[in-house]
Amino acid sequence: MNQVLVENLLVNRAGFHLNLERLGIESGEVLGVMGQSGSGKSTLLQALAGFVPLVSGTIKVFGNEISQLSPEKRKVSLVFQKPWLFENQTVLENIAFGLKLQGLSKKEFQKTAEEWLRKMEIEELKDRRAWEISGGQAQRVALARAMAVHFPLLLLDEPFSALDSPLKKGLRKLVKQLVRDSGFCSVLVSHDWRDIEEVCHKVLILSEGKGLAYGTVHEVRQNTNPLVRAICED
Repeated sequence: MNQVLVENLLVNRAGFHLNLERLGIESGEVLGVMGQSGSGKSTLLQALAGFVPLVSGTIKVFGNEISQLSPEKRKVSLVFQKPWLFENQTVLENIAFGLKLQGLSKKEFQKTAEEWLRKMEIEELKDRRAWEISGGQAQRVALARAMAVHFPLLLLDEPFSALDSPLKKGLRKLVKQLVRDSGFCSVLVSHDWRDIEEVCHKVLILSEGKGLAYGTVHEVRQNTNPLVRAICED
């Protein structure tokens, strides 16, 4: 059953049109999105997050229609290529930030933050300031902060692109496992086919604001369209 369902999506952003008939994501799945620059990847993420209004269409998340809600009411988490941590706060405080906004007690948000420190395998960083940790560690903190609030839809905007290859491989595996175990629905935008292959269940290839290919990772990889093949092999 598709827990995230996007139908007849039309977005007009500064003259650029994004038009998608249907996207579905099941609980625990990651949908990969690829395409050349200007194809509509960022516009899709911003439309899902509520930063860009829809001309028409619907976005349903676990049965709730969210397309007319403001961003803060959508319960959508977003992780960028740059971690954007609060540098003078500790790692634990960064992870707990969204939990505190939800009104949890100190005992509750500390317990949950510590659970995500463990899940992200960064328990030893708990009391360190964000400016004291490496780029790979910071991205783990950003991911933990986004997942800790347990919003049903997790948007990932090239979260591995700034990392070295050995770090990427381990973090890809961990993100896929945590999304599956937590039951999130996730959308991962990337320029790297290895991200898609190692993390995603389905993939959407965009071109000029429209879906060029959509299906399982294997199905899209076997697509004979020259542009699809070029994107997958880039």
